[in-house]
Parts: sequence; structure tokens; C-alpha cells
Amino acid sequence: MTDRPFKLGFLTHVNGYGQTPSQAYAGLLDLIEAAEDLGFDGAFVAQHHFQADRVGLPSPFVLLAAAAVRTSRIELGTAISTLPLEDPLRFAEDAAVLDELSGGRVQLGLGTGGANRPAFAAFGVPDADARDRFDDALGFVHAALDGRPVRDTDLTLQPAVPTLRERLWQATSRQEQASRAARDGDGLFIGTFIHRPEEEQLPLIRAYRAAWTGAGEPRVGAARAVFPASSRADALADLGRGFTTFRERVGRFAEIADLDDAQLAARINVHYGSTEDVVESIRRDPALLGHVDYFFPVVQHEASTVAEEIRRLEIIATEIAPALGWAPARELVA
Repeated sequence: MTDRPFKLGFLTHVNGYGQTPSQAYAGLLDLIEAAEDLGFDGAFVAQHHFQADRVGLPSPFVLLAAAAVRTSRIELGTAISTLPLEDPLRFAEDAAVLDELSGGRVQLGLGTGGANRPAFAAFGVPDADARDRFDDALGFVHAALDGRPVRDTDLTLQPAVPTLRERLWQATSRQEQASRAARDGDGLFIGTFIHRPEEEQLPLIRAYRAAWTGAGEPRVGAARAVFPASSRADALADLGRGFTTFRERVGRFAEIADLDDAQLAARINVHYGSTEDVVESIRRDPALLGHVDYFFPVVQHEASTVAEEIRRLEIIATEIAPALGWAPARELVA
């Protein structure tokens, strides 16, 4: 398993446009189960509060507990949980219970939650306090998972899950925070929708690896939008269905307002087209192969169905990732 160039997961933001919450969550569970059958190493879900225009996922642990019942091997992760909005003790307890239920399959991605900033007021958290609250909560979670007494008591986290401490990830776009993640012994998670990975992400990865002093191996995970189809034209037409809603949702960003579909796909660094197109595109990405240990394709757009998303996962698992040196986890287990 160590001979593989990377682990392969997938990341979903749910995006249940036109669906009821029950439909969107049921579809997501189907997607996770299908990913396990295809040999994916992990399924990671994003946390979004107060999504009025789509079905978001404010409580990832609840859904991942349901996924744990329906699966037996695939890792179940958050990417990311907005730690400044959480009570760190309850967060650590919920994560510990989920880790026990899943047989030690939890991966915890943590961040300040830029996408959730509009929700801070509802939680009574000043936006300006996000960084300080994250730092304080992260230190508490580290201590609790390490088995240290909670605050001024002799009580320790129960159930005790000491190995979960080795499965934490910090998400950031700042080099100093990337270095801090390395010093903490946590993984580094870098997201999708970036225009210049060589300028925006490679410095983070290099700062993280340079600062690593942990006993184990450093861990870098990266998400990218990946949309395979029979051709680039067909993939772009598929993406165009979602771009209409995407533009409405992020229209406040003036830099994308006048971009056509192809320009927008390039602006947010989407890998799309035939299998050969996507493989070559990923190989050209300056902050992926040779730099990341865990690769998280995003195969969902605002108008896609679960069946379409499963088909994209299938193409990635059977054609694209093997061409890059990856092998399905189920084959390695066998």
C-alpha cells in the first residue's frame, strides 16, 4: 500500500439544489457506499451552515455515523469542520464516538471556516475572533485526544481514542498556519477552486514539509474538481449546467462575472475531458502529483445527479487514478 503515489478520496459539498434534505442526504450515503465498492480510500464531507438556496450539511458527524453503518472500510472525514463555531469538548466527544462506531476510520479536517463566515453572527461569534477561537479550540482538541485531563479536572476524554490524534488535518491558505500544522503533527489540507496552484499552494506545501518535526510522516491532502466525460466538449457542456447556478451563488466575485464556461473552468482549476485529457491535466497540475499524499476529487456540480456523480467516481477509480499509479484499496486488501 505504501507503493501507491497517493491515497484517493473524494470531497462533497452536498449541493442539493432542487432536493429535499432527506433526498440529498440519502444520495450522499449512496455516493459514499459506491465509493467504497470502487476501492476509494476516503469520503470527505464539507460542513455548511444555514444554506437556504441548497441543502448543506451543518452536522457532518451525524451523517458520517449513518455512513459508518453502511460501510466497513472507507475512511470518513470532514473537510472541513468549522472549529470556531464548535464547543471543543463536545466536538471531541462526538468525534470519539464516531471513531468508535466506525472502527477507527475517522479523519478530522479542521479550519476557521471562511465559507461559513455569514453564519458566525447566528452563533454569537464575532468574525474577528475566528482565528483566536480556532487556535484555542484546536489546542483543546489536541489535548483531549492526547488523553490529557480536561481543563481543571482529573477527567479525560471518553471514549479514549488516542490514534485519532494522528488523523487530524488543518486547512489553511496561510504559510504560517501550514508551518504550525506541521509542528502540531497534523496533516495539511488544501482546497479546490484555486487559480494558480504553483503560487497559491506550493508555498504552503513547502512551508509545511520544511517545518515537519513529527514522529510519523507528513500528510498533505488536496482537493480538485475532476469531471471526466467522452470529450472536453461534452465535459464542458456538463459543467455548464452547474456553472449557471455557480455564477449566481458566487456572483459577488467580480473576477468571474464575465468569464465563459471554458474560462471559468480554467479560473477555478477544473480537470475535465476524456480520461486521457484528465490524466494529462492532473499531471500538469504543479501542486498535485509528487506533492500530495491524499487526493480528493470533487465530482459534483450544482446540477448533477447522484447517478452522474457515481459514474464520475467510477471513471476516476477504474481509469484515471490507475493511470497515475493508484490501485483500489479493495484489491490491496484482497
